[in-house]
Amino acid sequence: MNVIEKVKTTITEYNLLEREDSVLVALSGGPDSVALLSLLAHLKKRFKLQVYALYINHNIRKRAAKKEERFCQTLCEQLRVKLFIVFGDIPLLSQLTKKGLEETARNFRYATFERFCREYHIDKVALGHHKDDRVETILFRILRGTGRTGLQGIPIKRDKFIRPLYNLTKSEIIDFLNENNLSYCLDQSNFKIDFKRNFIRHKLLPTIRKNLNPMVDNALINLSETSSDEEIFLNRIVQKQLKKVMFKTVGGKIEIVLKNFGNYDRWLRKRLLRSCLTDLSEVDGTPDKIVVDRLDKLCILGGKGISLPNKIQAVLLDDKLVLFKKRAKGYKQVLNENKKYNLEQLNLKISLRVKKEVRLKKQRQAKTVLLDKSKIIPPLYIRNIKPGDKFKPLGLKGTKKVGNYLTDRKVDKIYRDEIPVLCDKQGIIWLVGYEIDDRVKITQATKEVLEIEVTQRQ
Repeated sequence: MNVIEKVKTTITEYNLLEREDSVLVALSGGPDSVALLSLLAHLKKRFKLQVYALYINHNIRKRAAKKEERFCQTLCEQLRVKLFIVFGDIPLLSQLTKKGLEETARNFRYATFERFCREYHIDKVALGHHKDDRVETILFRILRGTGRTGLQGIPIKRDKFIRPLYNLTKSEIIDFLNENNLSYCLDQSNFKIDFKRNFIRHKLLPTIRKNLNPMVDNALINLSETSSDEEIFLNRIVQKQLKKVMFKTVGGKIEIVLKNFGNYDRWLRKRLLRSCLTDLSEVDGTPDKIVVDRLDKLCILGGKGISLPNKIQAVLLDDKLVLFKKRAKGYKQVLNENKKYNLEQLNLKISLRVKKEVRLKKQRQAKTVLLDKSKIIPPLYIRNIKPGDKFKPLGLKGTKKVGNYLTDRKVDKIYRDEIPVLCDKQGIIWLVGYEIDDRVKITQATKEVLEIEVTQRQ
């Protein structure tokens, strides 16, 4: 099977592309990305694709980048593919974010891909990773001390990102380029063995092939594929258990019920915790083993709480573990009568309706409240609790601080950023989910009612 047929089979087998998809190729000018762009341009008619290319100048190799940029422009003109060129000052960004060059460049690339997909309504982003990259990644992770999850290596697709060269070796790619008289650029930094990846590629793997196992590439790929199959099975077990013990609050906090948690097998406990941390961290990669071990120790031995990477806090409350990130920004949303709103910060729906009928109704700890419309002074808005907030709870003669009110009701401080307050020009009229202000209560003299309902969005 030739290279074109092999890539076509990979695309079809793994459903990487749908007919009439638009696809953005990450083009660096190197052999892998040149082969990828050429192959997709060749398959354009077969799948009725719209193919685009994107070259990113990282401002790291200034002279070489200009040469690559000109090369990419010429190649795209020959293939009749629209090319986008983006400049990013990665050294400066690295200093500002206090992250390494490689991590900063990667984050910039993926953020750029996402931005172009939104702006140009692009369906897929094609990356040039191939079989040799997969082998190097697996070996690198083994040497670094990975678990079973890390053995899965590079995925063939993740969200909109696809890897059509997944089953091609580097030698197959080079042969394809030579057979089709396709030139490419070589990044000299790829040959510097002081980079860990390059040491594995140019020194370690050749030594293993020569002295230990000439089929080491296949052995590592087989290990990865076996691990992937087992991961799918084990994740089903974990997800099934998570539905029983894990809950999410309206503000995105994760609660894990710890009843019987200590009786679970250790691997299951750690899997549950790792899954929750991954969900909350919103970054690629799996949590470090040391982090998961610390969290497991907190659950089993007890304590107050610990701080974890990615600004995650872990707190023990009664019989549950709460994982969360501190909410940095406040919010405020103006509301109008007879309309519905989504409060994105808290995953809540808000609806307001004016009614003529007057029904006296219990107003405590309700999702829906009825207020005397004539006593509300516009504008009406919903916001987060602020220090020093006061209101007059229903039936109380004087005012009470919101913080003291919630303390009396044993609402822990970590949950208070998830409790909004509904206000008018004069102040708080509803501590949502708890109590309305006595000022806006319905009486026998009420003629018009404002019904406000706040519910969690599914």
